[in-house]
Amino acid sequence: MQWKNSSIRGIVRIMKRIYLDNASTSFPKAPGTAEAMFDYLTENGANLNRGEYSDTFSAEEHVNHVRSLLASHFGSSHPECVAFSQSVTYAINAIISGLFNRETPVLISSMEHNAVVRPLALHRIPFIQIPSDRQGHCLLSKLPSLAAHQAKALIIQSASNVSGTIQDIALASKLAHENGLLMIVDAAQGSPHVKLDMEKMGIDAVCFTGHKGFLGPQGIGGMVLSPELAALLPPFAAGGTGSLSYAAAMPDFLPDKFEAGTQNIPGLFGLEASLEYEKAYHEKIEARLKWLTEMLINGLSEIDGVTVLGPPSSELRTPVVSITTQRADIAQLCTMLEQRAGIEARVGLHCAPLAHRSLGSFPEGALRFSPGPFTTDEEAETAISVLRSCLK
Repeated sequence: MQWKNSSIRGIVRIMKRIYLDNASTSFPKAPGTAEAMFDYLTENGANLNRGEYSDTFSAEEHVNHVRSLLASHFGSSHPECVAFSQSVTYAINAIISGLFNRETPVLISSMEHNAVVRPLALHRIPFIQIPSDRQGHCLLSKLPSLAAHQAKALIIQSASNVSGTIQDIALASKLAHENGLLMIVDAAQGSPHVKLDMEKMGIDAVCFTGHKGFLGPQGIGGMVLSPELAALLPPFAAGGTGSLSYAAAMPDFLPDKFEAGTQNIPGLFGLEASLEYEKAYHEKIEARLKWLTEMLINGLSEIDGVTVLGPPSSELRTPVVSITTQRADIAQLCTMLEQRAGIEARVGLHCAPLAHRSLGSFPEGALRFSPGPFTTDEEAETAISVLRSCLK
């Protein structure tokens, strides 16, 4: 047996790594992602809108291509309405702090992540929860009566990071607009697994991240806005854009209005490569993920004393499978999985206490397994068998 020193964890055993935490961040990244970032850093390195030379024009072309890929993916005919930020959380913050106030409540589902709940709390914006069933489906039939409390918007995730539960975004958007609400979707966990078409569904804003289902690098997220909402939303931050530099105020045209300062250009080059990969292999990737998710649901639910949270089928969820058990402490189980077989999963409340309350797993939380497109059948089977062994 081999051993190595680690300044963080002391002495650890070297063994094969089984990564099952893709709901936190994807790994491995899409082929070509790291190479694209390296090539930019070593061969180009130019900033956006800050020079009149070929390398900066080339960088701008790549970044604008990313806008076009994302606009197309989310059903928007306005790539200029794609604005980048360092994460989906910052995009959600930009919308919440820019549009809402303490006098007007917003509706949220009872499955929302702290990326939504905490900005609302920070700005003391009242919110009303639409309850969910025990599988995590938002009970949208209750929306009209709750919207009568002078609510201004509905903020809802496309899928849960705890149970993988997919929400009916088309119906939610229809009901939101029938009741005079803006429709804002947190697509962090749902994309690209859950199809969103902003213009057909009437979605006003989608907030996204690049490092999960899109298989890109961390540090890149953003929002896709309808032109109408883009006109209403004030800038989240102000600074240099390379445009209208004589003016003290931020430009009012897109995307400059929402992109102050230097962007994460290496990350955007990486995201371009990962988006192209995901687009080319989307159907194969989704079929693969459904297969793995079904394997985990079936295998884990057969273990005595284990409860799988969320819908019973991979058709109703993204590739996220969380469990609870009364037979052992789930945090200890998570540690044992890594110690025995190098299995990396996530345990706890997953930054989503509201979801755990809805699913009945609060306050202990759950042990979450989230495969990626490069997870093998053998790795999924190992996770099931080792968990069974740990519970003995």
